[in-house]
Amino acid sequence: MRRHLFGLCVAAVLLAPPSVWAVEQPAAPVLKLDPRSESDHQIKVVTIGKKRLGDLISATATIEPDPREVARVTPRIRARVVRLIADPGQRVKPGEPLAILSSIELGQAKTEYLKTRALTDIARQHLEREESLYKRKVASMKDVLEARAAYDTAFAQYQAARETLSLLIPPSEVARVAWSTAGHSLSDFALTSPIAGTLVKRDLIVGQMVSGDAEVITVMNLDHVWVLANVFEHDLAALAVGAAAQIKVEAWPEQTFEGVVSYLSDTVDPATRTVQARIDVPNPEHRLKPGMFAHAEIRTSGGGREVLAAPASAIYEVNGAKAVFVQTAPHVFTVRPVVLGSAGHEEVEVLSGLQSGDQVVTHGGLVLKALLVNKGD
Repeated sequence: MRRHLFGLCVAAVLLAPPSVWAVEQPAAPVLKLDPRSESDHQIKVVTIGKKRLGDLISATATIEPDPREVARVTPRIRARVVRLIADPGQRVKPGEPLAILSSIELGQAKTEYLKTRALTDIARQHLEREESLYKRKVASMKDVLEARAAYDTAFAQYQAARETLSLLIPPSEVARVAWSTAGHSLSDFALTSPIAGTLVKRDLIVGQMVSGDAEVITVMNLDHVWVLANVFEHDLAALAVGAAAQIKVEAWPEQTFEGVVSYLSDTVDPATRTVQARIDVPNPEHRLKPGMFAHAEIRTSGGGREVLAAPASAIYEVNGAKAVFVQTAPHVFTVRPVVLGSAGHEEVEVLSGLQSGDQVVTHGGLVLKALLVNKGD
């Protein structure tokens, strides 16, 4: 009999509705306001539903320099730092010296280059003289051939020395190498900027030895920057190259930076389901710094999508996450976490957490947020 009763009990539990036997989840805090209180009078709610978003796509973004306007300067040869010229933050021009370094290897290469160049000139003059004497039948053909062999040997040595020196310094500087009459050492050379811009990094100390491939100086032209925005995959149809964009950063909350979409990535990030959009933004005052986080709003090419949308004023930060206050009864509210998508001018897409017909607080939410904090205490 007992076994029979136990089996009936188990069957009853298993056949019961899930709401009966499932583990009960903690309910969201219920916030009640006194209808006669001033706080209650501050609350304003709206009923949300599906709408066609405005003509803006909202996306998170980061500031990056244009790689074509970044120069990372290396010594190209092991050398010792002799003198620093340009300082971080200084504007520099193409070819402007940034630091002076000294290399024994470079001094030897320059010396060999100058020596072989001089010997080649002497050998050439001797050959021309012997050829002139031969035409006047004063010198023999043997003398001419010996002079030509000496010249060819000297020229080959000169070419080899020139090639070696070209590996150590830019070829454009090789032709300007000369014996110094002002006391400058042939071992000294200048690190110069290949572009116009701002010196943003200098890892050099006087007396320090640096390797040839060390990136010791970085110059950036920040007159314009790239803003790399992460656009949701479902917004791609309304996005096009050439679209206008507005950029905002936390450092300058009152300022909007204007830009233009110049490129859309051909791949989708499998983790976030976003596509990277590159926005070119003028930055004459250099307020936008590489590495900054930004918020981008890109103007779409169409009329937008129909989505479940809530007023942007209804979104609050609660415990580090986006949330809204939903009115469940007169003067009764509960907090509900939400996942957001794209944004229009005044409304934002709600991906989850709400449904059509919910009443959300658009004004006075700070009162409820304070009440929620006190309730948690």
